[in-house]
Amino acid sequence: MQSSFLTTHKPSFASEHRRMKPVLEMARKLDIGTNPAADALFEAGSAGFQIWCTPADHPAGWEQVVSTFFPGAFAKDCGYVASVHWKWDGECIVGLNLSTAAYALADRLPQQFTASETRQDVNGKQTIYNRSEDLAWAQKQIHRLFKLAGMHTPPIYIEKE
Repeated sequence: MQSSFLTTHKPSFASEHRRMKPVLEMARKLDIGTNPAADALFEAGSAGFQIWCTPADHPAGWEQVVSTFFPGAFAKDCGYVASVHWKWDGECIVGLNLSTAAYALADRLPQQFTASETRQDVNGKQTIYNRSEDLAWAQKQIHRLFKLAGMHTPPIYIEKE
């Protein structure tokens, strides 16, 4: 007799969280807070993860600020880059929402960058949100994490500013 679960199962919040469990487990193994390894750049949450960069592995354009990184509460010098959260359609995860914020650039290069959400402010400064260089680097890290977890990467959606 075939299990009714196999023939009638519909996604639920619980089953979808279980489906993503390998990714979060891998993010916990590569936790920047506790793992000093070079490839440990993640911080797992309950419905996604954050991505951090280091002086050795960072998005293009961060070269002027990586020397100012410090560990804080983490295992190594780092700077925040991105948040990734599950994209839901009803009770089904249909992709990933990605947003980036280069706070270190705004903090250390205020003449060039702004925390304003507009692409350029009146003084010609570039926004730190969803810069193309940061998005490209973060997507590379997302694909690496899913591959290490043995899963296909779902579609990635850029969260609007």
